[in-house]
Amino acid sequence: MKISAKLKHLFVFYLMTFGLHVSASTAFTLADTSSPKATLDSFLLASDIVIAHWQGETLETPEAQHAIAQAIRTMDMSLVTNRNRTVVVMERILLLREILDRFELSVIESTPDNHQIGDRLFWRFGQSDIAITRVENGDKQGQFVFAATSVQQLHRWYRKVQPIPYRDEARKDYYYDFLIGPGPLFSKSLVYSGPPELTKLYGSLPLWQWIALLLVFLVCKILIKLSFITGRCWNNRWEGRGQRWQVGTLLSLVVAGLIVLVTRRVIDDGIWITGGVYQFLSTAFLIWQFIFVAWFIMALFNYFATVYASNKHDGKHVDSSLIRVLARIFGGLTIATLAIYVVEFMGFSISPILAGLGVGGLAVALAIRPVLENVINGLTLYADGGIKIGELCRYGDKLGTIESIGLRSTRIRTLERSLITIPNSEFANMEIDNLERRDKRRMEHTFRVRAELTGEQLKLLVVNIRRVLLQHPQLEEEPLRARFMGVGEYAILVNVLAYIKCRDHDEFMAIQEDVLFMVMQQIEKVGVQLAFSTQYQFAGKLSTVDDELKKKAAQTVQKWHDTNNYPFPDFGSEYKYEIKDSIMYPAKTSATRLNFVS
Repeated sequence: MKISAKLKHLFVFYLMTFGLHVSASTAFTLADTSSPKATLDSFLLASDIVIAHWQGETLETPEAQHAIAQAIRTMDMSLVTNRNRTVVVMERILLLREILDRFELSVIESTPDNHQIGDRLFWRFGQSDIAITRVENGDKQGQFVFAATSVQQLHRWYRKVQPIPYRDEARKDYYYDFLIGPGPLFSKSLVYSGPPELTKLYGSLPLWQWIALLLVFLVCKILIKLSFITGRCWNNRWEGRGQRWQVGTLLSLVVAGLIVLVTRRVIDDGIWITGGVYQFLSTAFLIWQFIFVAWFIMALFNYFATVYASNKHDGKHVDSSLIRVLARIFGGLTIATLAIYVVEFMGFSISPILAGLGVGGLAVALAIRPVLENVINGLTLYADGGIKIGELCRYGDKLGTIESIGLRSTRIRTLERSLITIPNSEFANMEIDNLERRDKRRMEHTFRVRAELTGEQLKLLVVNIRRVLLQHPQLEEEPLRARFMGVGEYAILVNVLAYIKCRDHDEFMAIQEDVLFMVMQQIEKVGVQLAFSTQYQFAGKLSTVDDELKKKAAQTVQKWHDTNNYPFPDFGSEYKYEIKDSIMYPAKTSATRLNFVS
């Protein structure tokens, strides 16, 4: 003979009163949802077991978890947010039980069974909105469960029926005990042993829960701050070991995420807050967790990109910048995908947003047109490979060193050490002169010498300059020039042109300085003086060029003619080969030995 629902309830009450355990056959009974009456009986039985374990602080036992699962089977919780949280499920079970225990016995007993329900799709309890409805589709098709709207509005109906007495006058208010009590992580005796003021409700929470929340958030903030300080110390400690060891930020984010998870676990299963405060904090925690996870994803992509670029190109090749940008793109796409999942998890549908994009696609396209231009031009700069990080470039009429090439803009460090940010759409259309890509550096100077020198001195000067240019090891053999360029208003012009075998600017200046010193020595050696564009008034005579040097220059030129070695228009190829790179640079007495010496 089948036991009636009322006898079942009396049996469970008997077990609770005398401290006995529910037998395994009863504790692990599956919920019957074949009719409204079966669903109601299954819920009452499961809720009795759940309440008994909750009061005995044994919710973690298999019997209690099974009873909670069977109670959930009788309710459609699709409209309830955070329905996978124990505190939310317990609140719905207790609220529904509080409402049902205030209904008259005739209302409960009139619940139809499988034969009485017929073709009706739902059953409503009395004049309330609490209803049991038939599931029309899905995995539970044909089963009867408490309607989703009824489960969603349990708070409102609890406030309406709260003045109504229980059918059993000796029954306690389970929901009030639930509001002021802790969760499974904390002992109830710990809370109830304190002053009565701690269990007094302030708003929707008792005082002790407000205090506990404040302390938990304070500890959480301190621990997260300590994790980031530790991460910075880690990076500083291993800074000299390379990018591979710069994992302090990643470790800090992992620890911070774990701290947030532990904090939420304490709030969910320890403090056990409910209602609107819990929903607000639950959303805040979800956003907080999303921020840390998104931050970690972007930091992880950047870390691998930086390590790869540093190992392959020392971080200064154009591919290094491209790798970092691609890492940001893939990181952003991953975060966007995660954001869609989070929005769906929070109960919001992404479909209306996507549909809205179709309607307002033109407006969106016009709004993001400048952004797309910058992104496309930024990728063009990478694909072209004309510039890279650390290179000195002339753009327009300005000079600067490329510091970064991003998706939106390029940053350039000027010679005045200021930082200029130029949108990629503008920078890509500029005429960019990459000074670092020169295979050699051009040096050209025009020397103005006084017109008092003789023709032989001028020839000797030009030949001597040409010779030292050929002898210098850091100058290219071709093109190389030292020529008499003409006569100016106050001077004779001697042009010197050579290409220096270097790319670095400091190296170029050092070699050019050495060449100019040699040219000045040849000018003094021949007895020639530099001319100046100034006017002087002398009371006496202007000093003349040394006659001995004039005579010596004439003898040297005549010797060239006599030996058929006249070096004009150029030296002979054999002589060039003989004197090429015959000068030591730097000199033996130099304080430094430069690494660009050939």
